[in-house]
Amino acid sequence: MPEPQQATTNLYERAVDGPFAALCGGGQDNDGNMEDCITIAQLAGGGYALGDTKPEGKNRELRMTASEITSFARGWLEQLTDTTA
Repeated sequence: MPEPQQATTNLYERAVDGPFAALCGGGQDNDGNMEDCITIAQLAGGGYALGDTKPEGKNRELRMTASEITSFARGWLEQLTDTTA
């Protein structure tokens, strides 16, 4: 019986586990399509892959652990709150 494979610690070696979801909120191209979207998908074995829907960002990903993306999101929200207060 083969041994189960252990999840790699290198997030860039992990497969994307499901479709990317687009989080849009930016400008539109000349055809009226949203072009400023962040895409996110879970990785097999844990973690997340983030992408950019703009043509310059095509096929590029940033991969983060759950704690890294949570820390980033909290820091970003704190920054927004500080500038709007």
